[in-house]
Amino acid sequence: MKIQIIGSGSSGNCYRISDGQTALLIECGLPVKKIKEGCDYNLSEISGCIVTHEHKDHVLSANNLMRAGIDVYMTEGTAVKSGAQTYRLKLWKRDGIDTIGNPYYHAEKIGTFTVKPYIAHHDAAEPVFYLITSNATNEKLLFVTDSFYIDYRFSGLTQIMVEANYSKDTLSEPENDKRRNRLRRSHMSIENCINMLKANNLSQCREIWLIHLSSSNGDAEEFKRAVQEATGCPTYIA
Repeated sequence: MKIQIIGSGSSGNCYRISDGQTALLIECGLPVKKIKEGCDYNLSEISGCIVTHEHKDHVLSANNLMRAGIDVYMTEGTAVKSGAQTYRLKLWKRDGIDTIGNPYYHAEKIGTFTVKPYIAHHDAAEPVFYLITSNATNEKLLFVTDSFYIDYRFSGLTQIMVEANYSKDTLSEPENDKRRNRLRRSHMSIENCINMLKANNLSQCREIWLIHLSSSNGDAEEFKRAVQEATGCPTYIA
């Protein structure tokens, strides 16, 4: 599975993945012109866009993508809060509660991908993260952003894209007093990121991408070193 970073961070998030048969966008939080540029001006090959929540740096161009003929997938809560148009809007189906008390979402096939949403923990209406399986290559990608922790463990992961927004050390500095409580309850720290990674079975994991780093509270090289040391997996910064 090929991962392409079009944008990552509070200025806008958008990622393109492909298994050689299906291309999928994750998030659309950049101006549509930037997204088109990142896709070599070939949106016709994009089979869909999956969105995690309604904040503009993740959903900005949802309506533009739908007008361009791309199905955009999100939860009902995200659709309501973001003002998503109904044209080509696909809502994740929700049916009851899972075994740990979280809303249960059904997996959907998008081309050769099977996408399964899970509940995230963020200051948004109905945020999710995704487990994405390629039926063409048998690869499995875990995509987690804007969630200060996750409730689940996974096995068979071949690739992981996970938020490492800040470190507890930098967040303790005085200039972060007003932001501290929100960040602790809405974004994943490098410490929680490493704990989450170590809690999962990484025996088949080939690469880890650290995404959505804070420009003021994140240390890219130190985060990369720490994750690579803790997991033994090649690690990259988006």
